[in-house]
Amino acid sequence: MSTEDVKHELLGADGGYDPLLGSRRTALIFALTIFVTTAIQVLSIPVTALLGGTIHWGLALPEDVVVSLLVVGCAVQAGVLTLADRFPRLTIVLTVVTYLLLAIGLGIPSWLTGMSLGIAASLFVHAARASVIASCLWSAGAVVAAMGGLWLWLLLSGVGTSQVSTTGYVLGEAARFAAPAAGATALGIWWGARVRRVAAARDEATRSTNEHARRVADAQQHERARIAQELHDVAGQHLAGLITLSEAALAIAPRQPTRALELVAAVRSEGRFAAASLAGALADLRAAGVEAPGGTADLLRAPELADYWRRVGMAASLHTSGSLDKLPAVVSSTAYRALQEMMTNVAKHAPGAAARVQIDAHDAALEVVVENSLVGDGTPPTADFNLGWGLTGMRERVELLHGTLEAGPVGPGWWRVRLWIPLIDDPLSRTIS
Repeated sequence: MSTEDVKHELLGADGGYDPLLGSRRTALIFALTIFVTTAIQVLSIPVTALLGGTIHWGLALPEDVVVSLLVVGCAVQAGVLTLADRFPRLTIVLTVVTYLLLAIGLGIPSWLTGMSLGIAASLFVHAARASVIASCLWSAGAVVAAMGGLWLWLLLSGVGTSQVSTTGYVLGEAARFAAPAAGATALGIWWGARVRRVAAARDEATRSTNEHARRVADAQQHERARIAQELHDVAGQHLAGLITLSEAALAIAPRQPTRALELVAAVRSEGRFAAASLAGALADLRAAGVEAPGGTADLLRAPELADYWRRVGMAASLHTSGSLDKLPAVVSSTAYRALQEMMTNVAKHAPGAAARVQIDAHDAALEVVVENSLVGDGTPPTADFNLGWGLTGMRERVELLHGTLEAGPVGPGWWRVRLWIPLIDDPLSRTIS
């Protein structure tokens, strides 16, 4: 048994246990109940004698003094029980000592058998928080101490007619003492087990509540991160388109004012569409913990993406092979967001350049390739327009799926970005690719 366990057993509530008797008022009511019950049993013999006409009891002290001492003794023993929550073992010792002082001091042990109730009550409180072995040892020790002290007094005082008769009398008293002591100890052990089981269930419920709160917080954090990525993707695509249209309008305004006004009108239309997209993402952000109203964007929307860039002036072509609708959702979503970033980068770094998009979805892997001409329409690149995610963010998201992302020049005057994600977790296939 550890030092902390011993401290718990010795100190009770001060050692970290909930008080068995509850509040001070409850402890006082408990002690008063034990006092009344014990006093009735202890005073039954003298009261019966008085009612029967016996005036002289043959005791060393006057009858009224004896009755007073009996009442005080019962009150003291019951009062000691108010300490049971804080000092359960000390309470056992004091209840036994109180009994022996009255039994030996007044010389009337047979009258005081009812005080075994106070001893039993202290044993119950102790057993409710101690181990089974400790409870049994203290219960047996209390009975042995009380009866041993009584037996020794009877022998030394010469009250008993013989050692045999004294021993027989003490054994009879021991049986009367042992029955309530054993019953109270067993009840305390059972009660303690029930209390510990309830406490364990309460702790488990608290842990479950805390774990649930932690998981909810994690889910909310992940959802906010997803929405932040969504905002980046939406903003990156549409702002790049707006910049492309605006620069084209500025470039042709001196020569083709009518066409420039048409491009400005397209900028306005595109701005409204971007505002609507951003509003949807922000609505997701405000609805913390609520499932997003729209479906996750995936490669099935690649034709819409290509159409969008063609509308804003990019010569974008798209070719697909394989079954895009059979891709795992996380793979398809990640690839689409990467494709968005690739197309946005083309518009930022090579305005007016042609772009070729090739998507191949096969059984073993998904491959997305975007190639663009390094020569555009002469508009300066918008390299300062950067939301901070770019290739690094794409590569991190792809690598989480054990994929790769490569970017670099290919052929004369062309740039290529290649995304590859395995659909079968095969290290050999990743090495070969």
